Order: sequence, then structure tokens, then C-alpha cells
Amino acid sequence: MPLATSRTGSLYGLIQTIFLCVFAAAIFLAPRTPLLLKGQIARTIGGVLCLAGLALLFAGVRRLGRNIQVNPAPKENATLVTTGIYRWFRHPIYTAILVIVAGLFLRQSTLAVALAALVVTFYLAIKIRFEEKLLMARYPDYERYRKRSWGLVPWPRRFS
Repeated sequence: MPLATSRTGSLYGLIQTIFLCVFAAAIFLAPRTPLLLKGQIARTIGGVLCLAGLALLFAGVRRLGRNIQVNPAPKENATLVTTGIYRWFRHPIYTAILVIVAGLFLRQSTLAVALAALVVTFYLAIKIRFEEKLLMARYPDYERYRKRSWGLVPWPRRFS
């Protein structure tokens, strides 16, 4: 991997970590005055989303194994993973993060959490675009895999 790509990838990973820490700070430190949603129903739905997101996160991490890293560039000795949860989702860990963020927002719908959630969401969308370019350059079969799997969110699609 060229040095410039490695540095850019490391920067993407650092920024992601910072944004997730900002989101966590909004959850734990921001005033708890609800912006939109109040009540037990929103909190329960949020809790269910958080649990679903954690399950998806663990499935993605488990399937990636030693290939995992925050840097969007694939490791030198990594292989393209297209089985398990990766059969359906190209980015299940990012999807899991968004599901957890949505769940936490439902549990605590403050302005600070909403803004931090939007930043995390937009950032992950940007990071995925960069990561997909690197994956297409590295793996000849990636374009075919990309056409048959979901990216960040599930959309109607035929699976083989």
C-alpha cells in the first residue's frame, strides 16, 4: 500500500474514533432534555435497536477476524470476506454503528445527540466511499460482490 494511502487511511480511522467519542460524550455529558421523543416506547425501541446493532457488530467483527482494522485500507495479507454476514452486507460494522447510534438517539433524543448522530452518519458515508475505492483496486472480484450485496443499509435486491 502506498504511504499516502496508508496515511490517509489512518487519518480516516482517527477521525472516526474522534467522532464516535464525541457521540459518546453527547450521550453521557449533554443535558438530558428530550428534543423529540419521550416515553418508554421510544426507549424500548431504542434498546432493541442497540441490541440488534451489537449483534450485527459482533457478527461482522467475528467474520472479519484478523482482517479487522479501523483504517479503511485492507491489510496487506487480508482476503476479501464475502461469507457470513458479509454475504448480505458489505459494511455490517458500519451498519451496526448506525443502528446503535439510532437506538441511542431514541433512548436519549437530545439536540446534542441528534447533531452527533448526524456527524457520525455523514462521516461513515464518506469513509465508505473511500474504502470501496480501495477495495475495488485491491480485489478483482469486489465489483461483482458489490453488485450483489447491500452497502450500508438494506435495499430490495436479489441474492444468489
